[in-house]
Amino acid sequence: MQELSAYTRQRWDVVVIGGGATGAGTLRDLAMRGVKALLLEQRDLVHGTSSRFHGLLHSGARYAVKDAEAGRECIEENRILRRIGKHCVEETEGFFVRSPQDGPEFEEQWVKACAECGIEALPLSVREARTLEPNLAPDIVSVYRVPDSAVDGFRLVWQNVQSARRYGAGFRTYTEVTAVNSANGAVTGVSVRDTRTGETGVIPCAFVVNAAGSWVGEIARTAGLTINVKPDRGTLVAFNHRFTSRVINRLRKASDGDIFVPHGSITILGTTSKKTERPDDTVPDTGEVRELLDIGRVLFPDIDGYRILRTFAGTRPLYTADPSAEGRGASRNFVVLDHEREGLKGMATICGGKLTTYRLMGERMADLVCGKLGVNAACRTAIEPLVQDASDELMARARKVFPAQGLEQARSRLGDSFAAARQRAAAALLSPADAA
Repeated sequence: MQELSAYTRQRWDVVVIGGGATGAGTLRDLAMRGVKALLLEQRDLVHGTSSRFHGLLHSGARYAVKDAEAGRECIEENRILRRIGKHCVEETEGFFVRSPQDGPEFEEQWVKACAECGIEALPLSVREARTLEPNLAPDIVSVYRVPDSAVDGFRLVWQNVQSARRYGAGFRTYTEVTAVNSANGAVTGVSVRDTRTGETGVIPCAFVVNAAGSWVGEIARTAGLTINVKPDRGTLVAFNHRFTSRVINRLRKASDGDIFVPHGSITILGTTSKKTERPDDTVPDTGEVRELLDIGRVLFPDIDGYRILRTFAGTRPLYTADPSAEGRGASRNFVVLDHEREGLKGMATICGGKLTTYRLMGERMADLVCGKLGVNAACRTAIEPLVQDASDELMARARKVFPAQGLEQARSRLGDSFAAARQRAAAALLSPADAA
């Protein structure tokens, strides 16, 4: 990592605060439009909510009844990300499953709402569903297929940052923003501290994007602003078994413990929704874990036979204009706040939303920023893939140094770093002629 002074000596068009999916997506969009942008993260990339969730790429079906706008956004972004971010997504599909404990009234509403949102929800027989997923409870009542998928939040964020760097963006981790500085009502830069060395400095910029997730309220306070964001904690359980090949949702009103998501060789059960006052409240609660297991047995009766790998928790940055709304009562939509309306020119905050809609959130923020900076370039993030496909020549060279069973996985995971990794491996393993 470059010294902090390498960044303080430059003036940036935009500083993006927050190294999760929203910040990385905003950075990529700005860089692709020709904006000189720098991303700052207080810990490592994907330290916050983008790594502390169940890893679901929503079809939108979960939100179709209560929040149709969020449902439509999810299905559209689901389709886009499966196209541009294929190395981050496992197209598992999903089932919505009704158990005998869940009445038919919600099912009827849900089927209608999915159709109105443009979300494909195809009924299939219980027999067929249990043939495809034999660990499901034998007493389930009805099942629908939806285009849910599993998404790797770590890979998604890193590949967005890699893409942004190709267009000239910068990023620095372990850099805490301690203040948003201004003069005469306009942003002049940010004060920062290296969280490992304690070094401090000021990074000049024309605009600050606050994309710090559950920490957006804390960043806003350094600029003298107040944002009504309520962190909401969710606890999850990771099993050391892939006992379902598909995302399994419980077909009822959104509640705790209503989803199982397969990832590689594991399965994640989530999640709870508990009010918290701290964005870093990420210690799992034993009582919540027990509740999740009790609820999970309704869909998978043999859940106690699967070894728990770990439990973990994250906080959702829920924004609402209604101070009384919290937890599942708060909307999962996102909002872009232009703080010029509050007297501070050159700063905007984006909060709320879901990882599934991160790209759309970045686009909306980049539209606002570019409008302020006089940049007329159009958004291209829905068109250009995050990772360019490796050439046939590079793949042929890589086969000499990567084991056959790991070649595709290495290409998928490494993205822009694949060529350099191949070269390093070749230098270590092969003769100079083969390594060239």
